Amino acid sequence: MGALRFQILDAADRVAIDEATRVLLEETGASVRSAVARATLARSGAAVEPHGDRVRFPEPVVREALRSAPRVVVLASRDGKRDLRLPDGKPHITTDGCGVQVRDLETGERRPSTTKDLADLTRVADALDVVDVQWPMCVAGDVPREIHNLVEGAVVFENTTKNVQAEAVSASDAKALVAMAAEIAGGPKELRRRPVLSSVQCPVSPLILEAGSTDGLIVLAQAGVPVVPISMVLLGGSSPVDLASAIVLANAENLASMCVAQAAAAGAPVIYGVSSGPIDMRTGSYASGSPESALLEAAGAEMARHYGLPCLIGGFGCDADDVGFQGGAERMGNGLIAMLEGADLIAGIGGLETDSTMSAEQLVLDADLIEYARRAIEGVRVDADTVHLDMLQRLGPGGNYLKERHTLANFRKALWSPGLLLREGHVAGLPSEARLRARAKARASELLKAHRPDPLPEDVRRTIWDIAEGRRR
Repeated sequence: MGALRFQILDAADRVAIDEATRVLLEETGASVRSAVARATLARSGAAVEPHGDRVRFPEPVVREALRSAPRVVVLASRDGKRDLRLPDGKPHITTDGCGVQVRDLETGERRPSTTKDLADLTRVADALDVVDVQWPMCVAGDVPREIHNLVEGAVVFENTTKNVQAEAVSASDAKALVAMAAEIAGGPKELRRRPVLSSVQCPVSPLILEAGSTDGLIVLAQAGVPVVPISMVLLGGSSPVDLASAIVLANAENLASMCVAQAAAAGAPVIYGVSSGPIDMRTGSYASGSPESALLEAAGAEMARHYGLPCLIGGFGCDADDVGFQGGAERMGNGLIAMLEGADLIAGIGGLETDSTMSAEQLVLDADLIEYARRAIEGVRVDADTVHLDMLQRLGPGGNYLKERHTLANFRKALWSPGLLLREGHVAGLPSEARLRARAKARASELLKAHRPDPLPEDVRRTIWDIAEGRRR
């Protein structure tokens, strides 16, 4: 038995996208707005305009970057219990990131997010076995803007033992995040060996490597911290509306970022990333729950495999503004496609309103959906341990297997049972949506009260907060 899989692109499609990408990078290039990155790329053989920020990437530069990039990337956990080596043939899950609002668990109010909200959401996600990596789910809106990223990193480090996937918007941010992670890992050498930090460093579509983020990418790459240059092209906005063109553009942004990372530090760990979709032409909003998003992101994962690279894609995003049917339908549709495609890391759980609002209720409901999808892609195992011919013959026509000892001993591993999804049928006066949401709220509240991740040593905790709040850099 093999896990169920399908492909969006065939071999000829992947070659055509690769060829178009290399032409685009060599003849058009990208706007690289970091002077440090332009100088670094020039030393690697890229063609840098003498009086501008345009950089073109000749074929040998791209080829060398792909050659030197690691095929396996380690995302270490603080306690060593949830380390990932990507790819390992399994789909892993990261929380969604950067929400600016939350659905208050107690009141249901939609309001700006705070540091406490981030801590609470992180603890709930830490308690969920389906979550492998923690992207800070919401912004710390109650601290000064200039230290947002660092405070968010410190909050997540303190409230999870899983790998922390932060974001650096400048070289100084990156240095501070590296210092925090090194303090937790036991020093720079240990951080390089077991990176407890990874970081999302997004290009700006189309074909712009923004100065601060690119400077941060260089610092992180040189420290051995895995970076994820997630392309976020918008079909019909920052790319043509045709999916194939958007895939070429997303691929080019990933390979350009790869060239920067490898020019800065050959062998730097990079995870190919796509979290993209179309503009809804009626509203002007990003349609993260659309089928085009699922197809574009899955195609990105296939291009990552074409190059032998690990990948992170969106897949569990939705456009619904509240917990309910639409969010579940969009999330399951897109998430199952991402899993069937074989993506290594899939982001998006816990988010509403195109990832702008985070919800603890949605987070625990998403855990059920992920377990459902994981069971679905396992397929059917056919062997001597699952084909019970002796039992079939013994009980024969009209047999009752509910009374068999084998059923009692094996049903838990043979049959998936939901933690929250309803199976009890109609309950008069209690609509199913209301019952399901009440279950989700109770489960999230229970996890918040009961779960406490292993604490950081007190001296380490003080140090990372000193770094985050600017007392020590």
